[in-house]
Amino acid sequence: MSINRRTMMKFMGAAVATAPAAISLNANAKIKANRGLFEQAHLGTLTLKNRIIRSATSQYRATVDGDPTEDLMRVHRELAEGGVGLIITGLTYILPEDQYGNGGTGLYDDSQINLYKKVVKNAHEHGSKIAVQLAMVGPQSNYRVDRRKVYGASKVPHPIYGTIPNQVMTKKDIAFAVESFAKAAVRAKQAGFDAIELHFAHNYLVSQFLFPYYNDRKDEYGGPIENRARFAFEVLEAVRQAVGPEFPIIAKVHGRDYLGSLAGGNTQEENLFVAKGLAKRGITALDISGGNKVRGMGEFHPDIQQEKDQSYFADDAKFISDHVDVPLIVTGGNRSPKLLEEVLSNAKNIQAFGFGRTMLSEPDLANKWVNDPTYRPRCLACNWCIANYGTQKSQCILNASRAYIAPGH
Repeated sequence: MSINRRTMMKFMGAAVATAPAAISLNANAKIKANRGLFEQAHLGTLTLKNRIIRSATSQYRATVDGDPTEDLMRVHRELAEGGVGLIITGLTYILPEDQYGNGGTGLYDDSQINLYKKVVKNAHEHGSKIAVQLAMVGPQSNYRVDRRKVYGASKVPHPIYGTIPNQVMTKKDIAFAVESFAKAAVRAKQAGFDAIELHFAHNYLVSQFLFPYYNDRKDEYGGPIENRARFAFEVLEAVRQAVGPEFPIIAKVHGRDYLGSLAGGNTQEENLFVAKGLAKRGITALDISGGNKVRGMGEFHPDIQQEKDQSYFADDAKFISDHVDVPLIVTGGNRSPKLLEEVLSNAKNIQAFGFGRTMLSEPDLANKWVNDPTYRPRCLACNWCIANYGTQKSQCILNASRAYIAPGH
């Protein structure tokens, strides 16, 4: 998956224009007992030592076949030693024909199970729980599109990558994809992962079925939200049946996409319908994110140094918390322990917080906050890491050696 800096910055600017309003939390709210950032968090049967989660961030440190490497495990080890409660791996593809980029991780064959056992053992030995994020990518990548099957809801070009699906999914294709998710989930459980995260957000394939912009189907998978959500619901039902009733399954979903229904997005109520439907079908927890890749890159807001601009999906998560009684994770712009504990005090179902760019910069951020809750993360949300996403191993510019910096930077 590659995209030049100029194009990415264009969409970053659009993200600012479509960013959600600052969170409307009561700064004087009294923190409830046992709701601190470093108290235990519970996601179904999964207990975390704290509420800090490294959100899924693709590292591009796998082999050409998607197998994990020692370099990838080093990244996980640094996070675990740094105090994080749960590591969610980067996006992991479940079909070899859906590979999203050179160095991206895959879990599409039984022969990979033993390799991932090493990944799990590595995280556990250094004090962290670990989950694998399973996804289908579809046209949200321009990697080898001339040599791979590009699945899609409809024949709609991706607005950033320009990729057009060459395989508009038939009902048989959808059934195959559902089965493939279930098989990958079984592999993950056999490898010893503590949980699975299903990626239903950020305009990857399942998310594209949810978005009218990408989905102009006329069958039972298109049209009203009840139809557009069918694919996601079928995936969860199959995965739940495959791994059993107690195994933790998280779904990454949008609270809002900030696009608007007239521009091909979903309403907040439609996203709530998805959340309710997943809860009804046995989801363990929901990871609340948002944004869109039609008019911007809403989950990657730049310039969020002030508290009023941080934790920008917290209000959306609170809205879902008021209507859906499952544990919630809030991912996006989390920077201040004080603000995060205010979020905890205002929404009963919010259990934990996801951190991406900050932990790409400082894998030991959790430990730094234990020692000093007022410590300010050094991540500037400059989005250099995103501008170079997929063109190199994922890293913060503050950690990058000159050998890794792309031309023009």
